[in-house]
Amino acid sequence: MTDLENKSGERPLHKEQSGSTGPHLKRALGARHLQMLAIASSIGTGLFIGSGKALSTGGPLSLVLSFAWLGLVLTTMMQCLCEMTTIYPASGSFVTYAARYIDPAWGFVIGILYWACWIGAFGTEATAARILVGYWLPVGWSNDPGHAAILITAFNVIMVMIHVCPVRVFGEIEFWVSSIKVVSVLVFLVVIWVIMGGGGPEGRVHDGEYWAEGAIVNGFKGLSSVFVTAAFACGGTEVAGVAGGETKDPMIAMPRAVRTLMFRTVFFYVVTLLFLTFVVSARNPALLGSESGSAVEASPFVIAIKEAGIGVLPDVLNAIVLLCVSSVGSVSIYTGSRVLYNMTDIGLISSRWGFGRVDERGRPVRAILATTFVAVGLSYMNCSASAATAFTWFTSLSGIAFLTCWPTIIASNWRWRAGIKAQGLDLLDLKYTYKASLRPWLPAFGFVSLLFMLVCHIYVSASPVTGRANAGHWFQSCIGIPLMVVLFAGYKMVFRTKFVTADEMDLQTDKTHDSDITDQSEKLDAYYGQSRKARVLSYVRF
Repeated sequence: MTDLENKSGERPLHKEQSGSTGPHLKRALGARHLQMLAIASSIGTGLFIGSGKALSTGGPLSLVLSFAWLGLVLTTMMQCLCEMTTIYPASGSFVTYAARYIDPAWGFVIGILYWACWIGAFGTEATAARILVGYWLPVGWSNDPGHAAILITAFNVIMVMIHVCPVRVFGEIEFWVSSIKVVSVLVFLVVIWVIMGGGGPEGRVHDGEYWAEGAIVNGFKGLSSVFVTAAFACGGTEVAGVAGGETKDPMIAMPRAVRTLMFRTVFFYVVTLLFLTFVVSARNPALLGSESGSAVEASPFVIAIKEAGIGVLPDVLNAIVLLCVSSVGSVSIYTGSRVLYNMTDIGLISSRWGFGRVDERGRPVRAILATTFVAVGLSYMNCSASAATAFTWFTSLSGIAFLTCWPTIIASNWRWRAGIKAQGLDLLDLKYTYKASLRPWLPAFGFVSLLFMLVCHIYVSASPVTGRANAGHWFQSCIGIPLMVVLFAGYKMVFRTKFVTADEMDLQTDKTHDSDITDQSEKLDAYYGQSRKARVLSYVRF
Protein backbone atom coordinates (compact mmCIF):
# COMPACT_ATOMS: atom_id res chain seq x y z
CA MET A 1 0.00 0.00 0.00
CA THR A 2 1.38 3.42 -0.92
CA ASP A 3 1.57 6.44 1.35
CA LEU A 4 -1.29 7.98 -0.57
CA GLU A 5 -3.44 5.04 0.39
CA ASN A 6 -2.42 5.18 4.06
CA LYS A 7 -2.46 8.65 5.58
CA SER A 8 -2.72 7.57 9.22
CA GLY A 9 0.67 9.04 10.07
CA GLU A 10 0.45 12.25 8.06
CA ARG A 11 1.44 15.49 9.72
CA PRO A 12 -0.89 18.33 8.65
CA LEU A 13 0.41 21.72 7.60
CA HIS A 14 -2.05 23.37 9.98
CA LYS A 15 -4.25 22.22 12.78
CA GLU A 16 -6.79 20.65 10.48
CA GLN A 17 -6.54 17.45 8.53
CA SER A 18 -8.88 16.04 5.99
CA GLY A 19 -10.13 13.70 8.63
CA SER A 20 -10.78 11.05 6.04
CA THR A 21 -10.54 7.48 7.32
CA GLY A 22 -12.50 5.90 4.48
CA PRO A 23 -11.54 5.14 0.89
CA HIS A 24 -8.77 7.07 -0.82
CA LEU A 25 -7.88 7.86 -4.41
CA LYS A 26 -6.99 4.75 -6.37
CA ARG A 27 -3.97 4.29 -8.60
CA ALA A 28 -6.10 3.42 -11.61
CA LEU A 29 -4.14 5.30 -14.30
CA GLY A 30 -1.39 3.45 -16.15
CA ALA A 31 1.76 4.68 -17.86
CA ARG A 32 0.00 4.88 -21.23
CA HIS A 33 -2.75 7.07 -19.75
CA LEU A 34 -0.25 9.45 -18.16
CA GLN A 35 1.91 9.56 -21.26
CA MET A 36 -1.01 10.42 -23.54
CA LEU A 37 -2.40 12.88 -20.99
CA ALA A 38 0.94 14.71 -20.98
CA ILE A 39 1.14 14.72 -24.78
CA ALA A 40 -2.40 15.77 -25.65
CA SER A 41 -3.99 17.40 -22.59
CA SER A 42 -3.18 20.86 -23.92
CA ILE A 43 -4.17 20.26 -27.54
CA GLY A 44 -7.37 22.25 -27.74
CA THR A 45 -8.71 25.77 -28.03
CA GLY A 46 -5.37 27.49 -27.53
CA LEU A 47 -3.81 25.76 -30.53
CA PHE A 48 -6.77 25.67 -32.88
CA ILE A 49 -8.50 28.99 -32.11
CA GLY A 50 -6.27 31.04 -29.80
CA SER A 51 -3.42 30.80 -32.30
CA GLY A 52 -5.56 32.81 -34.71
CA LYS A 53 -5.75 35.77 -32.35
CA ALA A 54 -2.02 35.47 -31.59
CA LEU A 55 -1.16 35.49 -35.29
CA SER A 56 -3.38 38.51 -35.84
CA THR A 57 -1.91 40.59 -33.01
CA GLY A 58 1.72 39.44 -32.99
CA GLY A 59 2.55 38.26 -36.49
CA PRO A 60 4.15 35.00 -37.67
CA LEU A 61 7.57 35.39 -36.04
CA SER A 62 6.11 36.33 -32.66
CA LEU A 63 3.80 33.31 -32.83
CA VAL A 64 6.50 30.77 -33.65
CA LEU A 65 9.12 32.30 -31.34
CA SER A 66 6.76 32.40 -28.36
CA PHE A 67 5.79 28.75 -28.66
CA ALA A 68 9.37 27.59 -29.26
CA TRP A 69 10.68 29.57 -26.29
CA LEU A 70 7.87 28.42 -24.01
CA GLY A 71 8.35 24.82 -25.14
CA LEU A 72 11.97 24.85 -23.96
CA VAL A 73 10.97 26.48 -20.69
CA LEU A 74 8.19 23.96 -20.03
CA THR A 75 10.55 21.08 -20.70
CA THR A 76 12.81 22.12 -17.84
CA MET A 77 9.78 22.88 -15.64
CA MET A 78 8.42 19.37 -16.19
CA GLN A 79 11.83 17.88 -15.44
CA CYS A 80 11.82 19.67 -12.09
CA LEU A 81 8.29 18.43 -11.40
CA CYS A 82 9.24 14.89 -12.42
CA GLU A 83 12.12 14.82 -9.93
CA MET A 84 9.69 15.39 -7.07
CA THR A 85 6.69 13.43 -8.34
CA THR A 86 8.58 10.18 -8.88
CA ILE A 87 9.46 10.11 -5.16
CA TYR A 88 6.45 12.01 -3.72
CA PRO A 89 3.49 11.07 -5.97
CA ALA A 90 0.72 13.13 -4.36
CA SER A 91 -2.49 14.01 -6.18
CA GLY A 92 -2.36 17.73 -6.97
CA SER A 93 1.39 17.38 -6.51
CA PHE A 94 2.85 20.83 -7.05
CA VAL A 95 0.30 22.50 -4.75
CA THR A 96 1.54 20.17 -2.02
CA TYR A 97 5.15 20.95 -2.89
CA ALA A 98 4.59 24.71 -2.74
CA ALA A 99 2.95 24.40 0.68
CA ARG A 100 5.54 22.05 2.17
CA TYR A 101 8.72 23.45 0.69
CA ILE A 102 8.01 27.20 0.32
CA ASP A 103 5.13 28.49 2.48
CA PRO A 104 1.67 27.08 3.26
CA ALA A 105 0.17 30.46 2.37
CA TRP A 106 1.74 30.32 -1.09
CA GLY A 107 0.54 26.76 -1.51
CA PHE A 108 -2.99 27.97 -0.74
CA VAL A 109 -2.68 30.80 -3.28
CA ILE A 110 -1.37 28.50 -6.00
CA GLY A 111 -4.04 25.91 -5.27
CA ILE A 112 -6.94 28.37 -5.44
CA LEU A 113 -5.53 30.13 -8.50
CA TYR A 114 -4.90 26.84 -10.29
CA TRP A 115 -8.39 25.60 -9.45
CA ALA A 116 -9.88 28.88 -10.70
CA CYS A 117 -7.77 28.68 -13.84
CA TRP A 118 -9.28 25.31 -14.75
CA ILE A 119 -12.74 26.68 -14.02
CA GLY A 120 -11.83 29.41 -16.50
CA ALA A 121 -10.51 26.83 -18.94
CA PHE A 122 -13.83 24.99 -18.75
CA GLY A 123 -15.65 28.21 -19.58
CA THR A 124 -13.29 28.78 -22.49
CA GLU A 125 -14.00 25.33 -23.87
CA ALA A 126 -17.75 25.91 -23.50
CA THR A 127 -17.36 29.14 -25.47
CA ALA A 128 -15.30 27.37 -28.10
CA ALA A 129 -17.81 24.52 -28.36
CA ARG A 130 -20.57 27.02 -29.01
CA ILE A 131 -18.46 28.75 -31.68
CA LEU A 132 -17.55 25.48 -33.37
CA VAL A 133 -21.08 24.04 -33.41
CA GLY A 134 -22.26 27.36 -34.83
CA TYR A 135 -20.09 26.63 -37.86
CA TRP A 136 -22.73 24.16 -39.08
CA LEU A 137 -25.74 26.28 -38.08
CA PRO A 138 -27.36 29.30 -39.76
CA VAL A 139 -25.33 32.47 -39.30
CA GLY A 140 -26.16 34.09 -35.98
CA TRP A 141 -28.19 31.15 -34.63
CA SER A 142 -25.69 30.22 -31.91
CA ASN A 143 -25.38 33.87 -30.82
CA ASP A 144 -28.99 33.99 -29.66
CA PRO A 145 -28.97 33.73 -25.83
CA GLY A 146 -31.55 30.94 -25.78
CA HIS A 147 -29.80 28.92 -28.45
CA ALA A 148 -26.42 29.50 -26.80
CA ALA A 149 -27.82 28.13 -23.53
CA ILE A 150 -28.96 24.97 -25.33
CA LEU A 151 -25.53 24.37 -26.85
CA ILE A 152 -23.70 25.03 -23.59
CA THR A 153 -26.10 22.76 -21.68
CA ALA A 154 -25.40 19.91 -24.09
CA PHE A 155 -21.66 20.42 -23.59
CA ASN A 156 -22.04 20.49 -19.80
CA VAL A 157 -24.13 17.30 -19.70
CA ILE A 158 -21.46 15.37 -21.61
CA MET A 159 -18.74 16.61 -19.26
CA VAL A 160 -20.70 15.64 -16.15
CA MET A 161 -21.46 12.15 -17.49
CA ILE A 162 -17.75 11.42 -17.92
CA HIS A 163 -16.97 12.17 -14.28
CA VAL A 164 -19.84 10.14 -12.90
CA CYS A 165 -17.70 7.13 -13.80
CA PRO A 166 -14.56 5.92 -11.94
CA VAL A 167 -11.22 7.53 -12.80
CA ARG A 168 -10.15 4.57 -14.95
CA VAL A 169 -13.06 5.37 -17.31
CA PHE A 170 -11.88 8.97 -17.51
CA GLY A 171 -8.39 7.67 -18.23
CA GLU A 172 -9.56 5.40 -21.04
CA ILE A 173 -11.73 8.10 -22.63
CA GLU A 174 -8.89 10.60 -22.49
CA PHE A 175 -6.44 8.06 -23.86
CA TRP A 176 -8.48 7.33 -26.98
CA VAL A 177 -9.62 10.91 -27.50
CA SER A 178 -6.03 12.08 -27.07
CA SER A 179 -4.90 9.48 -29.58
CA ILE A 180 -7.36 10.93 -32.09
CA LYS A 181 -6.11 14.43 -31.28
CA VAL A 182 -2.49 13.46 -31.85
CA VAL A 183 -3.22 11.72 -35.15
CA SER A 184 -5.39 14.65 -36.25
CA VAL A 185 -2.69 17.23 -35.61
CA LEU A 186 -0.24 15.16 -37.64
CA VAL A 187 -2.80 14.95 -40.46
CA PHE A 188 -3.37 18.72 -40.27
CA LEU A 189 0.39 19.20 -40.50
CA VAL A 190 0.54 17.15 -43.70
CA VAL A 191 -2.50 18.95 -45.18
CA ILE A 192 -1.00 22.38 -44.47
CA TRP A 193 2.29 21.25 -46.01
CA VAL A 194 0.39 20.21 -49.16
CA ILE A 195 -1.44 23.56 -49.23
CA MET A 196 1.93 25.33 -48.98
CA GLY A 197 2.92 23.58 -52.20
CA GLY A 198 -0.23 24.68 -53.99
CA GLY A 199 -2.52 21.75 -53.18
CA GLY A 200 -6.30 22.11 -53.37
CA PRO A 201 -8.71 23.14 -56.17
CA GLU A 202 -8.05 26.83 -55.49
CA GLY A 203 -4.60 26.42 -54.03
CA ARG A 204 -1.46 28.32 -54.94
CA VAL A 205 2.17 28.02 -54.00
CA HIS A 206 3.06 29.92 -50.82
CA ASP A 207 6.67 31.04 -50.77
CA GLY A 208 6.72 33.25 -47.70
CA GLU A 209 4.65 36.14 -48.98
CA TYR A 210 2.83 36.45 -45.65
CA TRP A 211 6.12 36.74 -43.80
CA ALA A 212 7.14 39.47 -46.24
CA GLU A 213 4.07 41.44 -45.12
CA GLY A 214 5.71 41.72 -41.71
CA ALA A 215 7.17 38.98 -39.53
CA ILE A 216 6.31 40.91 -36.37
CA VAL A 217 3.08 42.82 -36.01
CA ASN A 218 2.82 45.62 -33.43
CA GLY A 219 6.48 45.31 -32.39
CA PHE A 220 7.40 44.26 -28.87
CA LYS A 221 3.82 44.72 -27.75
CA GLY A 222 2.72 42.20 -30.33
CA LEU A 223 5.28 39.70 -29.08
CA SER A 224 4.26 40.32 -25.47
CA SER A 225 0.59 39.79 -26.29
CA VAL A 226 1.32 36.34 -27.69
CA PHE A 227 2.96 35.06 -24.50
CA VAL A 228 -0.32 34.63 -22.58
CA THR A 229 -1.94 32.98 -25.61
CA ALA A 230 1.00 30.57 -25.76
CA ALA A 231 0.77 29.95 -22.02
CA PHE A 232 -2.92 29.13 -22.31
CA ALA A 233 -2.33 26.88 -25.32
CA CYS A 234 0.43 24.96 -23.51
CA GLY A 235 -1.47 24.97 -20.22
CA GLY A 236 -2.14 21.45 -19.04
CA THR A 237 1.42 20.29 -19.51
CA GLU A 238 1.70 19.94 -15.74
CA VAL A 239 -1.50 17.85 -15.45
CA ALA A 240 0.64 14.70 -15.60
CA GLY A 241 2.08 15.74 -12.24
CA VAL A 242 -1.39 16.36 -10.80
CA ALA A 243 -2.39 12.85 -11.87
CA GLY A 244 0.73 11.35 -10.30
CA GLY A 245 -1.17 10.37 -7.16
CA GLU A 246 -3.54 8.20 -9.20
CA THR A 247 -0.89 6.62 -11.42
CA LYS A 248 0.62 3.17 -11.11
CA ASP A 249 4.42 3.08 -10.88
CA PRO A 250 5.12 6.86 -10.99
CA MET A 251 8.89 6.27 -11.15
CA ILE A 252 8.25 4.64 -14.52
CA ALA A 253 5.26 6.60 -15.81
CA MET A 254 6.34 10.18 -15.05
CA PRO A 255 9.77 10.13 -16.76
CA ARG A 256 8.20 8.56 -19.85
CA ALA A 257 5.60 11.32 -19.95
CA VAL A 258 8.26 14.03 -19.60
CA ARG A 259 10.41 12.57 -22.38
CA THR A 260 7.54 13.04 -24.85
CA LEU A 261 7.19 16.74 -24.01
CA MET A 262 9.81 18.08 -26.40
CA PHE A 263 8.40 15.96 -29.22
CA ARG A 264 4.94 17.35 -28.55
CA THR A 265 6.11 20.93 -28.41
CA VAL A 266 8.18 20.74 -31.58
CA PHE A 267 5.73 18.85 -33.77
CA PHE A 268 2.36 19.84 -32.37
CA TYR A 269 3.06 23.52 -31.87
CA VAL A 270 6.24 24.93 -33.39
CA VAL A 271 6.26 23.04 -36.71
CA THR A 272 2.47 23.14 -37.13
CA LEU A 273 2.24 26.86 -36.42
CA LEU A 274 5.29 27.58 -38.57
CA PHE A 275 3.62 25.90 -41.55
CA LEU A 276 0.38 27.66 -40.71
CA THR A 277 2.00 31.10 -40.92
CA PHE A 278 2.92 30.38 -44.54
CA VAL A 279 -0.70 29.77 -45.60
CA VAL A 280 -2.67 32.23 -43.41
CA SER A 281 -1.94 35.94 -43.32
CA ALA A 282 -1.83 37.79 -40.02
CA ARG A 283 -4.07 40.36 -41.73
CA ASN A 284 -6.81 37.86 -42.57
CA PRO A 285 -10.07 39.42 -41.28
CA ALA A 286 -11.51 36.02 -40.34
CA LEU A 287 -9.01 35.50 -37.52
CA LEU A 288 -10.41 35.82 -34.02
CA GLY A 289 -9.03 39.09 -32.75
CA SER A 290 -9.32 40.95 -36.04
CA GLU A 291 -11.88 43.74 -36.05
CA SER A 292 -14.19 41.98 -38.48
CA GLY A 293 -13.41 38.45 -37.31
CA SER A 294 -16.05 35.81 -37.87
CA ALA A 295 -16.58 33.39 -34.98
CA VAL A 296 -17.74 30.65 -37.35
CA GLU A 297 -14.41 30.70 -39.18
CA ALA A 298 -12.31 31.36 -36.10
CA SER A 299 -9.84 28.52 -36.52
CA PRO A 300 -6.87 29.44 -38.74
CA PHE A 301 -6.72 25.77 -39.71
CA VAL A 302 -10.25 25.99 -41.11
CA ILE A 303 -9.33 29.24 -42.88
CA ALA A 304 -6.29 27.68 -44.57
CA ILE A 305 -8.17 24.63 -45.83
CA LYS A 306 -11.21 26.60 -46.93
CA GLU A 307 -9.14 29.13 -48.89
CA ALA A 308 -7.46 26.24 -50.71
CA GLY A 309 -10.89 25.20 -51.95
CA ILE A 310 -10.99 21.87 -50.13
CA GLY A 311 -14.70 21.36 -49.55
CA VAL A 312 -14.97 18.50 -47.06
CA LEU A 313 -11.95 18.90 -44.80
CA PRO A 314 -13.12 22.10 -43.05
CA ASP A 315 -16.14 20.24 -41.67
CA VAL A 316 -14.01 17.27 -40.64
CA LEU A 317 -11.44 19.54 -39.04
CA ASN A 318 -14.13 21.50 -37.23
CA ALA A 319 -15.52 18.26 -35.79
CA ILE A 320 -12.08 17.18 -34.59
CA VAL A 321 -11.47 20.55 -32.98
CA LEU A 322 -14.83 20.16 -31.22
CA LEU A 323 -13.63 16.79 -29.91
CA CYS A 324 -10.43 18.42 -28.67
CA VAL A 325 -12.43 21.10 -26.91
CA SER A 326 -14.57 18.48 -25.16
CA SER A 327 -11.44 16.63 -24.04
CA VAL A 328 -9.90 19.73 -22.45
CA GLY A 329 -13.24 20.45 -20.77
CA SER A 330 -13.16 17.00 -19.20
CA VAL A 331 -9.56 17.46 -18.06
CA SER A 332 -10.61 20.77 -16.47
CA ILE A 333 -13.09 19.08 -14.13
CA TYR A 334 -10.65 16.27 -13.34
CA THR A 335 -7.79 18.62 -12.50
CA GLY A 336 -9.89 21.12 -10.57
CA SER A 337 -11.48 18.44 -8.41
CA ARG A 338 -8.12 16.83 -7.60
CA VAL A 339 -6.68 20.17 -6.54
CA LEU A 340 -9.60 20.72 -4.12
CA TYR A 341 -9.15 17.18 -2.78
CA ASN A 342 -5.42 17.69 -2.33
CA MET A 343 -5.78 21.06 -0.58
CA THR A 344 -8.20 19.50 1.90
CA ASP A 345 -6.04 16.43 2.37
CA ILE A 346 -2.99 18.47 3.41
CA GLY A 347 -4.94 20.93 5.55
CA LEU A 348 -5.02 24.03 3.34
CA ILE A 349 -8.84 23.92 3.21
CA SER A 350 -11.07 23.02 6.15
CA SER A 351 -12.20 19.40 6.22
CA ARG A 352 -15.73 20.50 7.12
CA TRP A 353 -16.37 21.15 3.42
CA GLY A 354 -15.85 17.46 2.74
CA PHE A 355 -13.67 17.93 -0.34
CA GLY A 356 -11.30 15.26 0.96
CA ARG A 357 -13.94 12.53 1.04
CA VAL A 358 -13.64 9.72 -1.48
CA ASP A 359 -16.27 7.11 -2.33
CA GLU A 360 -15.72 3.38 -2.80
CA ARG A 361 -14.93 3.92 -6.49
CA GLY A 362 -12.04 6.22 -5.66
CA ARG A 363 -13.79 9.45 -6.66
CA PRO A 364 -13.53 12.66 -4.58
CA VAL A 365 -17.26 13.19 -4.98
CA ARG A 366 -17.73 16.51 -3.20
CA ALA A 367 -14.67 18.01 -4.87
CA ILE A 368 -16.03 16.91 -8.25
CA LEU A 369 -19.50 18.31 -7.47
CA ALA A 370 -18.13 21.66 -6.27
CA THR A 371 -15.84 22.05 -9.27
CA THR A 372 -18.56 21.03 -11.70
CA PHE A 373 -21.17 23.31 -10.11
CA VAL A 374 -18.98 26.41 -10.35
CA ALA A 375 -17.62 25.58 -13.81
CA VAL A 376 -21.05 24.88 -15.26
CA GLY A 377 -22.53 27.99 -13.66
CA LEU A 378 -19.82 30.28 -15.02
CA SER A 379 -20.04 28.72 -18.48
CA TYR A 380 -23.49 30.27 -18.89
CA MET A 381 -21.90 33.73 -18.77
CA ASN A 382 -21.36 33.13 -22.46
CA CYS A 383 -25.10 33.41 -23.06
CA SER A 384 -25.07 37.13 -22.30
CA ALA A 385 -21.63 38.20 -23.53
CA SER A 386 -20.04 37.97 -26.93
CA ALA A 387 -17.94 34.86 -27.39
CA ALA A 388 -14.80 36.88 -28.07
CA THR A 389 -15.13 38.92 -24.85
CA ALA A 390 -15.77 35.87 -22.68
CA PHE A 391 -12.88 34.11 -24.39
CA THR A 392 -10.54 36.96 -23.41
CA TRP A 393 -11.61 36.90 -19.76
CA PHE A 394 -11.20 33.14 -19.41
CA THR A 395 -7.95 32.96 -21.38
CA SER A 396 -6.35 35.78 -19.39
CA LEU A 397 -7.19 34.16 -16.05
CA SER A 398 -5.78 30.83 -17.18
CA GLY A 399 -2.69 32.41 -18.73
CA ILE A 400 -1.81 34.33 -15.56
CA ALA A 401 -2.34 31.19 -13.47
CA PHE A 402 -0.04 29.07 -15.61
CA LEU A 403 2.66 31.77 -15.71
CA THR A 404 2.54 31.79 -11.89
CA CYS A 405 2.28 28.05 -11.23
CA TRP A 406 5.12 27.06 -13.54
CA PRO A 407 7.85 29.16 -11.85
CA THR A 408 6.45 28.00 -8.51
CA ILE A 409 7.16 24.40 -9.55
CA ILE A 410 10.78 25.27 -10.32
CA ALA A 411 11.14 27.21 -7.05
CA SER A 412 9.61 24.29 -5.10
CA ASN A 413 12.18 21.99 -6.67
CA TRP A 414 15.01 24.26 -5.56
CA ARG A 415 13.68 24.34 -2.00
CA TRP A 416 13.09 20.56 -2.03
CA ARG A 417 16.68 19.90 -3.08
CA ALA A 418 17.86 22.27 -0.33
CA GLY A 419 15.81 20.29 2.19
CA ILE A 420 17.24 16.96 1.02
CA LYS A 421 20.76 18.33 1.38
CA ALA A 422 20.11 19.90 4.79
CA GLN A 423 18.55 16.71 6.18
CA GLY A 424 21.22 14.42 4.71
CA LEU A 425 18.88 12.27 2.62
CA ASP A 426 20.05 10.22 -0.36
CA LEU A 427 16.84 10.40 -2.41
CA LEU A 428 18.66 11.63 -5.52
CA ASP A 429 21.27 8.87 -5.34
CA LEU A 430 18.89 5.97 -5.99
CA LYS A 431 19.56 3.90 -9.11
CA TYR A 432 16.61 5.11 -11.19
CA THR A 433 15.94 8.48 -9.59
CA TYR A 434 15.01 10.96 -12.30
CA LYS A 435 17.26 14.02 -12.50
CA ALA A 436 16.67 17.22 -14.46
CA SER A 437 19.11 18.09 -17.25
CA LEU A 438 21.74 20.85 -17.16
CA ARG A 439 21.18 21.86 -13.57
CA PRO A 440 21.24 24.54 -12.28
CA TRP A 441 21.43 26.63 -15.45
CA LEU A 442 18.45 25.32 -17.41
CA PRO A 443 15.98 25.55 -14.49
CA ALA A 444 17.26 29.06 -13.75
CA PHE A 445 16.74 30.00 -17.40
CA GLY A 446 13.21 28.62 -17.22
CA PHE A 447 12.38 30.48 -14.02
CA VAL A 448 13.66 33.84 -15.30
CA SER A 449 11.94 33.33 -18.67
CA LEU A 450 8.57 32.68 -17.04
CA LEU A 451 8.87 35.78 -14.88
CA PHE A 452 9.82 37.78 -17.98
CA MET A 453 6.74 36.50 -19.82
CA LEU A 454 4.56 37.45 -16.86
CA VAL A 455 6.03 40.97 -16.80
CA CYS A 456 5.48 41.27 -20.56
CA HIS A 457 1.83 40.37 -20.10
CA ILE A 458 1.41 42.99 -17.38
CA TYR A 459 3.10 45.54 -19.64
CA VAL A 460 0.91 44.89 -22.65
CA SER A 461 -2.18 44.92 -20.42
CA ALA A 462 -1.30 48.38 -19.16
CA SER A 463 -0.38 49.53 -22.69
CA PRO A 464 -2.55 47.43 -25.05
CA VAL A 465 -1.72 46.69 -28.66
CA THR A 466 -4.89 48.36 -29.88
CA GLY A 467 -7.06 50.98 -28.23
CA ARG A 468 -6.32 53.20 -25.25
CA ALA A 469 -5.19 51.95 -21.88
CA ASN A 470 -7.87 51.83 -19.20
CA ALA A 471 -8.34 50.25 -15.80
CA GLY A 472 -11.07 47.92 -17.05
CA HIS A 473 -8.82 46.41 -19.70
CA TRP A 474 -5.94 45.95 -17.26
CA PHE A 475 -8.18 44.25 -14.70
CA GLN A 476 -9.63 41.99 -17.37
CA SER A 477 -6.17 40.90 -18.48
CA CYS A 478 -4.50 40.70 -15.06
CA ILE A 479 -7.34 39.65 -12.78
CA GLY A 480 -5.18 36.88 -11.35
CA ILE A 481 -2.59 39.28 -9.87
CA PRO A 482 -4.80 41.17 -7.37
CA LEU A 483 -6.47 37.85 -6.57
CA MET A 484 -3.09 36.38 -5.58
CA VAL A 485 -2.21 39.37 -3.38
CA VAL A 486 -5.53 39.23 -1.52
CA LEU A 487 -5.39 35.46 -0.99
CA PHE A 488 -1.77 35.47 0.19
CA ALA A 489 -2.22 38.38 2.60
CA GLY A 490 -5.48 36.99 3.94
CA TYR A 491 -4.08 33.50 4.55
CA LYS A 492 -0.97 34.93 6.20
CA MET A 493 -3.06 37.06 8.56
CA VAL A 494 -5.40 34.23 9.55
CA PHE A 495 -2.96 31.30 9.91
CA ARG A 496 0.29 33.16 10.68
CA THR A 497 2.26 30.87 8.38
CA LYS A 498 6.03 31.14 7.96
CA PHE A 499 8.54 30.41 5.23
CA VAL A 500 9.52 26.74 5.46
CA THR A 501 13.23 26.32 6.20
CA ALA A 502 15.24 23.43 4.80
CA ASP A 503 15.65 21.81 8.23
CA GLU A 504 11.91 21.93 8.96
CA MET A 505 10.64 20.51 5.67
CA ASP A 506 8.37 17.47 5.78
CA LEU A 507 10.21 14.99 3.58
CA GLN A 508 8.41 11.87 4.83
CA THR A 509 4.73 12.39 4.04
CA ASP A 510 3.69 10.96 0.66
CA LYS A 511 7.15 9.48 0.11
CA THR A 512 7.06 6.26 -1.90
CA HIS A 513 7.69 3.21 0.30
CA ASP A 514 11.04 1.48 -0.08
CA SER A 515 9.21 -1.68 -1.19
CA ASP A 516 7.52 0.26 -4.00
CA ILE A 517 10.85 1.75 -5.07
CA THR A 518 12.36 -1.74 -5.16
CA ASP A 519 9.42 -3.10 -7.16
CA GLN A 520 9.59 -0.27 -9.70
CA SER A 521 13.38 -0.59 -9.94
CA GLU A 522 12.98 -4.26 -10.87
CA LYS A 523 10.53 -3.31 -13.61
CA LEU A 524 12.98 -0.69 -14.88
CA ASP A 525 15.77 -3.29 -14.87
CA ALA A 526 13.60 -5.44 -17.14
CA TYR A 527 12.75 -2.43 -19.32
CA TYR A 528 16.38 -1.40 -19.87
CA GLY A 529 17.26 -5.02 -20.51
CA GLN A 530 15.28 -4.82 -23.77
CA SER A 531 16.69 -3.70 -27.09
CA ARG A 532 16.60 0.00 -28.00
CA LYS A 533 13.97 -0.74 -30.65
CA ALA A 534 11.69 -2.43 -28.12
CA ARG A 535 12.06 0.49 -25.69
CA VAL A 536 11.18 3.03 -28.38
CA LEU A 537 8.16 1.03 -29.56
CA SER A 538 6.89 0.84 -25.98
CA TYR A 539 6.04 4.55 -26.21
CA VAL A 540 3.44 3.93 -28.91
CA ARG A 541 2.00 0.70 -27.57
CA PHE A 542 -1.80 0.69 -27.11
